[in-house]
Amino acid sequence: MTAIPQTTSDYNAFLKLMTAQMKYQDPLAPLDATQFVTQLAQFSQVEQSVQMNGKLDNLTSAIANLSSQTAVSLIGRQVEVQGNTVTLKDGSASFAVTLDDTPEQAVYVIADAQGNIVRHGEFTYSGDRHVIDWDGKNNNGVAVDEGAYRIEVIAADENGNSIPARTFIKQTIAQVIQSGGTTSVLLDNGQTIDVNADMRIS
Repeated sequence: MTAIPQTTSDYNAFLKLMTAQMKYQDPLAPLDATQFVTQLAQFSQVEQSVQMNGKLDNLTSAIANLSSQTAVSLIGRQVEVQGNTVTLKDGSASFAVTLDDTPEQAVYVIADAQGNIVRHGEFTYSGDRHVIDWDGKNNNGVAVDEGAYRIEVIAADENGNSIPARTFIKQTIAQVIQSGGTTSVLLDNGQTIDVNADMRIS
């Protein structure tokens, strides 16, 4: 059942009341002209409110459609976002790392869907964004299957204190999803992100 907007309901009720008032007014004491003009002014204000409400609904719908149409043009484009799942394809994959401080030791770990570690290694972080390229092989030099792999970075300072790390991945936008008035994009690793999220598109 569709609910009737409050403004429209008040508008219709006002019309009924005004019509009834004019129909059943006392012929010997007709409605005062001043009161009638005041009620007409009120009627005009209610009508303008209804029209404005409709225009706002149309504007909201137009903005949502524009956002969706803009997002559709992103399909097939590469995007870099914060995440911990990298896709191994054509024997290679890469991800970027940022740390809050320069570590004494930093290690990356790559695990398969079952949580088995397939590759790990140390890297030197120079205080800037660091890119790690993976050749798709495990630590024994054997190529592993293509697909999604989980990545993790563990870093510590000279006192052994953990340093927060963030990993960024490049993925291809596979699909645009619009639901509940919001637009999101589905990446080829299965991750879904809001179209307004912080990301780099290339």
